[in-house]
Amino acid sequence: PAPAPSAPAATASSAPAATASAAADPSVVPVPVPVGQFGSMSLGGGPAASPPRKPTFVDYISGKCDLNMCVAIDFTGSNGDPRRPGTLHHFSHNGQMNGYEKAITGVGSILAKYDSDQRFPVYGFGAKYGGVVRHCFQVGQQQEVQGVKGILDAYKGVFKTPLVMSGPTVFTEVISLAAARARSRQEVHPLSYTILLLLTDGAVTDVPSTKQALASAADAPLSIVIVGIGNADFGAMQFLDDFEKRSNLNRDIVQFVQFGAHEYNKTSLTRATLEEIPDQLVNFFYSRGIMPQPDDNFSTSKIVVEDYNEDADIDLTIDYQDDGEIVLNADQPGAYINNSYEGTLGGLSVMPPPSTAGVAPAMAASTAPGMAASQGYNPYAAASGMAPGMATSQGYNQYGTASGAAPAMAVPVPSAPQPFTFQVQLPPGVSPGMQIQVAHPKTGQPLVVAVPQGVPPGGVFSVAA
Repeated sequence: PAPAPSAPAATASSAPAATASAAADPSVVPVPVPVGQFGSMSLGGGPAASPPRKPTFVDYISGKCDLNMCVAIDFTGSNGDPRRPGTLHHFSHNGQMNGYEKAITGVGSILAKYDSDQRFPVYGFGAKYGGVVRHCFQVGQQQEVQGVKGILDAYKGVFKTPLVMSGPTVFTEVISLAAARARSRQEVHPLSYTILLLLTDGAVTDVPSTKQALASAADAPLSIVIVGIGNADFGAMQFLDDFEKRSNLNRDIVQFVQFGAHEYNKTSLTRATLEEIPDQLVNFFYSRGIMPQPDDNFSTSKIVVEDYNEDADIDLTIDYQDDGEIVLNADQPGAYINNSYEGTLGGLSVMPPPSTAGVAPAMAASTAPGMAASQGYNPYAAASGMAPGMATSQGYNQYGTASGAAPAMAVPVPSAPQPFTFQVQLPPGVSPGMQIQVAHPKTGQPLVVAVPQGVPPGGVFSVAA
């Protein structure tokens, strides 16, 4: 018998046969593949898998990321005697916040919204206790305080302890403690991330040690926001800008913001201090392959978004009369956004219902004797503090008795008031295109405004009235 052909021979002979059969069959047409497309071809027979989309900050926040905040406050002597007005730690009796309070309120109130337990450690540095300078000590009676109000209370409470405001300004121990805390929390919760809000009145004393502390903390799930309080020269702090590039670090973790540039605008301060945190958080987790986790309690099928329907949605809190008068029903209060630092932590101020004690002359003339002015509020109402029986210029008498009508008097026409611009924040459940009722911050007059397009959930837009 003839010997069996070897495997290479069989393979070589099969290729021409296959080619010949393909050429003989007109339904089989060879298609050339450009060289540039070979890299995207899948050798497994199926389509090539596209690389996963890089998650966003919102993906992580809604994907079980646990964001934590800790605060460090400068108590060095360069802040000045807190008992003297004008110094940085002075507490005013008229409710005016100092720079430290404003920074805690402006930045802390935003970060606190993403913290799951609303508990924050507060540290101090630069003060003496028992004759020894402490570069990191606990502020408050507890290791963690509750909410932003707890931070403010703990900060004020420090001045009731036997501290001596001293120096120098050293950040290293606070940074090292925050980094260690961030690492330990991530061991328990891989999606845990910490933000250190460090408030200081001057430049750091030991720059090389500070650089080393920042380099050591670069691998921790940590971002550091340093806010400079006061009018000192912070030129020596410029080394913090692009520090990671000049130090060959793999990520940026620190940002310096001078408070004086945003002292009178809480929104501007919040934007400046938090603008880099989303990218820092995303880059840390994504570079380590840590992805957002689905929320088992969240279902998009339960969310139904409906546009404003003028026929179906009837606002009973406000009504417009034929004569142009605006009528409030049930004395519903209005609301506006107080964007000052001294405003409520939520930023929403509820206006009390306007008094109906004053009755407009035109309205009084058309009111039946004994009938209360319950039809609404007239912002141009005259004072009602008139003695019984005293007639007004329109001839109205409180007891309904006839009184000689006084001759008509010329009334000067008031000049049109200049528009006042204020900001309104979207309440929960309100979207662009819907109408909401707010109260004018100065006059208390209710206004119905339409939310402009492009305003995000919880965003702020301007109203001129």
